[in-house]
Amino acid sequence: MRWFERRGLRVLMYHKVSQNTGDALTVTVAQLKKQLEWLKAEGFEFLTCAALLAMQEAGAAISPRAVLVTFDDAYLDNFELAQPLLRQLSVPATIFVPTDYIGKTSAWDQNAAPLMNADQLRTVATQGFELALHSHRHVNYGGLTAEALTQDVRTCCATLRNLGLPYVSALSYPYGKRPKTAAGQSALREAFYAAGIKAAFRIGNRVNPLPLRDRFDINRLGVRGDECFAVFQRKIKWGRWF
Repeated sequence: MRWFERRGLRVLMYHKVSQNTGDALTVTVAQLKKQLEWLKAEGFEFLTCAALLAMQEAGAAISPRAVLVTFDDAYLDNFELAQPLLRQLSVPATIFVPTDYIGKTSAWDQNAAPLMNADQLRTVATQGFELALHSHRHVNYGGLTAEALTQDVRTCCATLRNLGLPYVSALSYPYGKRPKTAAGQSALREAFYAAGIKAAFRIGNRVNPLPLRDRFDINRLGVRGDECFAVFQRKIKWGRWF
């Protein structure tokens, strides 16, 4: 047993990758490489989202040092910069795709950036990345009606199927937001059940205790390019401890 770290599932949340410049939503290639190599050297166990869902369905134990790597929004730089590095290091990852923006730009960003098209998503899906859902129009689920929630989740799944893109039955909440009322949460879960969604991820910045208490409320650790490596290490070991 290792001391001085929380035991549980760690889900890392990345967005953009750059050659040279890091910020709140962007890590550099060098930062990403250092982080992944450190995780491997420390003996953390990389997990795919599909494997996580399968273990949940089977009631199988998840390693208390499991790590799931995720990227939100399907930025083109994930294809150009992240995918080759992850493939080199044999690290699997999941990309959460806002399906209405495939092949477009991130209109929700202050400075819109290009996103992967269907062919690029199809390529990364064969080279170490899984695809999953990030709403259809990158909308805040916290303010949607039950009808709108259901329609959005259905449209996500239908869009990926129509494009012939394989996906795992998981979703990350845009902006980390989901309904706060009991009625809204019930409507969201009904939408997930109807679409076959088996897990959903928020932000939270916490290590998830095992066994998972709520498969539709899995915390992720936000990885930022404007934070030093020591902060990354502390997040991995303890989550949001300060």
